[in-house]
Amino acid sequence: MATYHQMGHDSWNLVTEKALQNFKGIILSPVNDAPADVIRRLQQLGKRRDEVEVILDPQFYEPSGTRGELPHWPYFSNDVDTVNLGDSRWWKARGEELVSVAAKIGANTICSPAILPRVYSDEYYGWVVKCADTLSKDAGKKGLNVLLTAIVRLSELAAKNRPEEIASILTSTDISRIYLVFSDDLPPRAQRTDIYGLAGAMSLIRLLEAAGSTVLVAFSGLDVLLWKAAGTTDVATGKFFNLRRFAPGRFGEDGPEGGRIVPYWTDNRLITWLREDDVRLLDRNRLIDRELAAENPYSVEILKIIDAGKGEAWVKYGWRQYLHWFQDIESKISSTNGMARSLLKEADSIWGVIGESDIYLYDRTNSGEWIRPWLNALKEAAIS
Repeated sequence: MATYHQMGHDSWNLVTEKALQNFKGIILSPVNDAPADVIRRLQQLGKRRDEVEVILDPQFYEPSGTRGELPHWPYFSNDVDTVNLGDSRWWKARGEELVSVAAKIGANTICSPAILPRVYSDEYYGWVVKCADTLSKDAGKKGLNVLLTAIVRLSELAAKNRPEEIASILTSTDISRIYLVFSDDLPPRAQRTDIYGLAGAMSLIRLLEAAGSTVLVAFSGLDVLLWKAAGTTDVATGKFFNLRRFAPGRFGEDGPEGGRIVPYWTDNRLITWLREDDVRLLDRNRLIDRELAAENPYSVEILKIIDAGKGEAWVKYGWRQYLHWFQDIESKISSTNGMARSLLKEADSIWGVIGESDIYLYDRTNSGEWIRPWLNALKEAAIS
């Protein structure tokens, strides 16, 4: 059971960060880095390179959308905008190129190619499995492992028996590792509140794991509590908050919504991200647990800066604080039954205190409204 670092823009320095060594692997982002840059960066990791699994996600999700460095990768074909994406021969050629470049850059594992479908039908998932099987045969010749990429529309998992139907298709292969991507249209930092969709997602994870698959839930965030409670083996996240889940446009990291301008505090009691003004406000009302915060070295640094009151920027510490929280919470939930539910119940209690007081957070969208749907989703999925 482990955490993976979902790479984004300028994320390489975090791989060797001493306090973030519990991340088992890194998932490369061809949108952000060209092949030559990846080779150079991997070489610069030193002995850390041999300690982590390097996974190549080809990121074919929206090939006609934002491409970044994608055109510099040999497997990316210029006819992607006009080709029939249902053409199995075209995808086999892409897979062969993908295996070749993965071996060249020194990756250990490849995520099978997958695109956003118009309809998340049984036929689509059948195609996903077929595409992964074809890739696996070529990858095996190079000694590379394959993760079966499965993009699942979260809202569709609310339908009766849909998790079982999808799980049946995804496990009809010898590929035992699944790169599970939950798709929705929420903006960065907005939390999912669809009780039945979330319950269906947890049921899908549980079904896949029970069938012998090892699930890696990609683009996770605070909802890592739910995925780990459901029994997923692995989870992945990134320093940019819009990398915490798959959503259309998630590669648009340059503006304020990408998380590079506004710093955020990850509060492990409220299960939320807080802006500095709200950290100050809650701290003055003794609702920031400084003793608990001392367990995260980056929380300590952030509080020092806030206490000094000199306006020093702490964006870099905010990213690191979140990643440290992520690796820590994954480990704790993996080893403690019922911990996710306990954390959410505590968060609900504290949000209740805030709601009944004269404390008004500056960020109006930060209300903890997702906590009770998450608790209800756990109950709906029959997870203790």
